[in-house]
Amino acid sequence: MKMSRRQVVTGGATVAAAAAAAPVLLAGSPAQATAATADAASSGPSPEEITNAIGRWDKHHDTPRGEELCFLSAGDLLRGMRARRISPVEVAQAYLARIDRLNHKVNAIVYRHPEELVLARARDAERRYVNGTARPMEGLPYLIKDLFDFWKDAPNTFGSVVFKEMGFRPPSNAIYIQRVLDAGINPMGKTNTPEFGHEGITDNYAFGPTSTPFDLTKNAGGSSGGSAAAVAGFLTALSQGSDAGGSVRIPAAFTNTVGFKATFGRIPQDAPPLPYNPMLHPGPICRTVEDTALSMEVMGGFHPQDKFSIQDRPAYLRSLHKLGGGLKGKRVAFSPNLDIFPVERQVVQAVRGGVAALAAAGARVDEIPLGFDKMTTTDLLSGTQRPVTQEMLSDLWVMMQSALYGFARDLFLHYGIPVDLMREPYVSKLNPEFRGMLERAARTSVMQYKHGEFLEIAVNDAVEAVFAQGYDYIVCPTLTTVSVSNTADGNTLGPASVNGVPTERTIGWCMTYPFNFTGHPVASVPAGFAGKMPVGMQIVGRRFADVEVLNAAKAVENHRPWHDRYLKEF
Repeated sequence: MKMSRRQVVTGGATVAAAAAAAPVLLAGSPAQATAATADAASSGPSPEEITNAIGRWDKHHDTPRGEELCFLSAGDLLRGMRARRISPVEVAQAYLARIDRLNHKVNAIVYRHPEELVLARARDAERRYVNGTARPMEGLPYLIKDLFDFWKDAPNTFGSVVFKEMGFRPPSNAIYIQRVLDAGINPMGKTNTPEFGHEGITDNYAFGPTSTPFDLTKNAGGSSGGSAAAVAGFLTALSQGSDAGGSVRIPAAFTNTVGFKATFGRIPQDAPPLPYNPMLHPGPICRTVEDTALSMEVMGGFHPQDKFSIQDRPAYLRSLHKLGGGLKGKRVAFSPNLDIFPVERQVVQAVRGGVAALAAAGARVDEIPLGFDKMTTTDLLSGTQRPVTQEMLSDLWVMMQSALYGFARDLFLHYGIPVDLMREPYVSKLNPEFRGMLERAARTSVMQYKHGEFLEIAVNDAVEAVFAQGYDYIVCPTLTTVSVSNTADGNTLGPASVNGVPTERTIGWCMTYPFNFTGHPVASVPAGFAGKMPVGMQIVGRRFADVEVLNAAKAVENHRPWHDRYLKEF
C-alpha cells in the first residue's frame, strides 16, 4: 500500500511527515507500541534464564582492571558484572579509550556514540545491577553495522557518500537492534561496510577500507567487515552483521572470529524488502561460541512483523552448555572445494586442521563429493542443458542482489527520501560496481530472475541430498583465498582469479553465498592460520538445527582453541 508521506530525519530536518501506513513503523507510534508489545510476548530469555545458563563468576578468578577488561569475553563480563566484581562504567571507559587509541589503525568504527551518552547508559547499568533489575545483556559494549541494521539514535550512511552527506538517521530501530537495546547493551557506535553491502570486501568512498587486525595491509572482508575487525581487535564485546551472501562469515574468516548465519527466519527483520528475501540473514559476530549463543538468545525469536519468522525459540546457551561440543555419533561430510571452486592450498591445509578437531570431538568425517559438479541449468536462448560452474553461481548471486538494490532505489523514493540513486547528483558518487548492479537491475527481466530460481533450487537439492545420506553437517572452507590486499582508491575488490581460475570479484571467491540460496544455518569458525592470516571453516547444518551447528563450532573451539591468537596491539 502506497503511503502518502514519511518522516525521515536528514541533517536534523523533517523531509516528510506522518506515517499512518508505513511498513517500517515510526518510533513512538501506536503501531510501534503494539509491535513492541507483541515482541515482548515472544518469550525472550529472562535475566534469570541468562544468569542460570551462563553461570557464575569464578570467585578465584583475578578481576581485571582498565584495558584488560576489553580482553574478556562477553560472557565473562556478564558474570563479573552480575557478581559485582566488574563495573559497567569501568568497562565502558576502557572500551572508549581503546577505540580512541586503536580504531584509526583498522578503520572499523565510522561513528562513535558521544561519550556522555555511553557513560550515562553505563551508569544506568550500574544501578540496575545494584537494585537487581539488570537485563540479559546489561552493560555489554556493542557495535552496530551501518547498513539496514537501523539504530535511530545514530546517523546511517549505508557506506555511501550520498547518505553520509545527507546526514540520514533512521526513524526507528530494526527489530533485532531493538531487542539487543531492550536487553541492556551499551551501543558504542556504528561499523564500516561497503556501499549498501554489495560485496565481500569492506571499502567505500565515504570512509575507506577496513583492515583485519592480523595484517593492516589486508582487508577485513565484508560486508560486515567493520563489525568483525572491531570484535577481533577488542574494540567491542559484541557486534552483529547482516549476511546476504556471506557478509557475516566472510569477515569472520579474515578476522579469526565466529560468524553465525542462522536458519532463515530465526532472527526477524522488518525493513523492506529484507523480510521477503530469503538470502538475507542478520547474525552475530563474536570471539567465542558462548557469546554467539548469548547473542542468538536475544536477537532470535518470532516477531509478527516478519511473516517468515520462526515460532520456536531454542535455548541456545543451555543447550550449548549441556552438549559441550561433544559430537559422538555425528557424521560430517567434508568438501575442500564444494566440487567446483578453486581453493588455495594454504586454505585447504588450515581447514583440514579444523576438520580434525571435529573428529577429535567424536564425529565421523568423510571427504565426499557433494554433487555441485552434477548440477545443470537450461540456457534460456538455446534451450540446452549446461553444467553449472562457480562463475554461473556467482553471477546468479550478483543478479539477485542487483534486483534487491533496484528495489531499494525505489524504496527510498516510496518513503519520501529525496534520493534517486540513478540520477545526478547522486549516481556519479556511487561505487562503480554498485552502480553496475543498479543498472543490471533495470535490464533484468522477470523471466531471467525466475529462471535463476531454478538454479537456487538445484543448490538446495544438492545440499539436502547430502543430509539425506545421514550426514549431520557439511564442512568446507569459508573462502577460497587467504587474504585480499587493500587499495587506496576506495574500491578494493576480491581476486580476479584463484589458482589461475577466473573468479567474479565481488563474491565469486567466497564459498558462502550458496548457503544463502538455501537458508541453512552456517557458522564460520577459525580453523587455523596460513602464515599470520587466519583461515575460516564453514559448518553447515540441517535446516532448523542451529543449536547443533553451534555445538559443532564449540567442538572446534574445544579442540583447536583460537583465543590466544588475537592481538592486543596492532
